[in-house]
Amino acid sequence: MNMKKVIIIHGYTSSPQRKKYQIISQEFIRCGVECSIPSLPGGEHPHSKTWLEIIDQEVKNTAKPVVLVGHSLGTRAALLYLDKFEPNVDAVILISAFNNDYRGNRNKRDGDYKDFFDYPIDTDKIKNLANKFIVAHSRDDDALDYRQGETISKDLGAKLIIYENMGHFGGEERAEVNAKVFLELIKSVL
Repeated sequence: MNMKKVIIIHGYTSSPQRKKYQIISQEFIRCGVECSIPSLPGGEHPHSKTWLEIIDQEVKNTAKPVVLVGHSLGTRAALLYLDKFEPNVDAVILISAFNNDYRGNRNKRDGDYKDFFDYPIDTDKIKNLANKFIVAHSRDDDALDYRQGETISKDLGAKLIIYENMGHFGGEERAEVNAKVFLELIKSVL
């Protein structure tokens, strides 16, 4: 039985019902690992305040050390959460991560999630809030340039794990291979 709680923060327009998250959830149930994948609202127009409140409830609902895992917009939400609430967590894993260029990222997707980028995150402050940071990015990510992951990993002093041919780690047709990568990354810190 593992003594950590894994909280996975999905990306833009995603949900815990996606096949990769179902696979991850089933694997952690099988292994006896507590895992939560909250459904974050807003669809194509999410608001960071709501997401952060839900993440905060998930973190407060456990006495166990927390592993925060974010994918895509979920990476920004994870970092915003650390910046605003300042919890101590065990590990943070950012998959297909945004960098801290809030001005450059505000208007992606026609500004549909611009309030996630109202200000720069204090990376010097948050890098002390987790025992370990890992950033994973594929060189061929077509949604978020690989250099974004490279930059945020440097800012956080994180271990950067580089993938080839994984794109944005999305798509139902690639659910099994994406779930396998997510599971390998998460199990590396359990």
